Amino acid sequence: MSSNAKELKSRLQNMLFFKRNSGSRRIVSLVVSLLILVSGLTVACDVMPGDAGNINNSLVVYLKNDGLYFAYLDGGEEVKIQDGDSFEYPLVSKSGNYIAYTQNGSLYIYDIKNGEYEKIADEINHYYIAYDWVDDENIVYATKNSGFATFNVSTKETKEHSDEHYYDSFKASDKNIIYARKESRWATEEGNFGATDGVVEINLNEYDSENKTFSTDIIIEGRRTTDEMIGYVPIVWNISEDGKYIYIMEKPESGSLSADGIGIGIYDVDKKTHTEFTDIAILRYKTNLAINPKNNNLIGLIEGGGREMIENKEAILLNINEDKTYEAVNFMDEDLVAMTPNFTPDGEKLLYSATKNLEGISITDLDDIYGNIYSSIYDVWESQPHNIYEYDLKTSEVKKVTDGGHFDFMPMSISRDEILFIRYKGDDLYSLVKLVNGEESIIVDDVIFSGGSDGYVFGYYGHIYTEQGMDVFINK
Repeated sequence: MSSNAKELKSRLQNMLFFKRNSGSRRIVSLVVSLLILVSGLTVACDVMPGDAGNINNSLVVYLKNDGLYFAYLDGGEEVKIQDGDSFEYPLVSKSGNYIAYTQNGSLYIYDIKNGEYEKIADEINHYYIAYDWVDDENIVYATKNSGFATFNVSTKETKEHSDEHYYDSFKASDKNIIYARKESRWATEEGNFGATDGVVEINLNEYDSENKTFSTDIIIEGRRTTDEMIGYVPIVWNISEDGKYIYIMEKPESGSLSADGIGIGIYDVDKKTHTEFTDIAILRYKTNLAINPKNNNLIGLIEGGGREMIENKEAILLNINEDKTYEAVNFMDEDLVAMTPNFTPDGEKLLYSATKNLEGISITDLDDIYGNIYSSIYDVWESQPHNIYEYDLKTSEVKKVTDGGHFDFMPMSISRDEILFIRYKGDDLYSLVKLVNGEESIIVDDVIFSGGSDGYVFGYYGHIYTEQGMDVFINK
């Protein structure tokens, strides 16, 4: 029995003690109430006292200094999932009943209804995120060993795919189709080596139980580095809601080169064609690309090469034609730089965060401009206002949604009148803020974006990897 349930039982027993002289009928009534509450609501009380009816409601899962938490977006207490640190990549299942996450490289799944977590696997492949929810009860994952596996949280059934290849960057589409990066590894006298075979399509509907293999097919070939050319590493960026288009990170097999900008590609699932847009530079961040929920030919992205977020980063729209040519729509003020685009649910507006462009400005210049002494240009980046903006696709008008001195980013529209966004508080702490008709309220506070086995910061040259420390589930 959980500690919350024991406390509830104790309180009810005390009530019985003080009312024992009030008549046998009243005592019987209280005993019945006790039995009902303890047997039927033990789990619910352990999850969220007085708020059990929120199961499947929209929620956020996030990291704090003392553990992993979740909270419902419509109010209520925050719930601690697990004590400790070293957490990464929380991920809510498709219907909001379970939360997957890693701690110290092990994969766990938390059952929201029962308020319990269990370890699924150790040594999860970590170079790229190596798990994704197939649906609300099935998850696909890979460890540091070759192959991959699926796990059903209800039946506890595990199906293994056993081969000599290594898998990561899973992205689930519909109809039990999964996409992932497939890699070959080998050893020579000179050392251990690896190369990307390509993006593989995995059909979970076709399983050979004798050989323990799912049906797999490489749809985009990778390329190994040679003396003449740098290799090519295609990775799934995102998939349109109808599963028709797969947007691809077109990465060179070079950490330095890909940090300064990669290309973007599109794979047409029906036509089985892959098109690369070679004249667009974009940083390799998950939150740099958004697919319009009502038009999968329209995407919002942050264009601009160079790993520094303080300059040369513009929010644009890309309208992709049937023949895979495209038209770019530019609408931003050239004095601003942008990050974290996201469409509203109706597809009519693009939200993004923007702040003053610091291109070509030195630390000395900043000291003169702001009247302070700065040791790093990122001191100014963190202290200057980052506001949420809204671009209306129909009217081509730009509107500033927040207008304060805060660092606001990662806007998410959850209804016509409600917007969520993340606000940096300082001292490596963040808040998740809800904006409703101009009124702000803090949903969760003192969130951190750091963790893993060594407590590293989820950031790189001004970018914050929010997916490593937070996931928001919106019940549509």
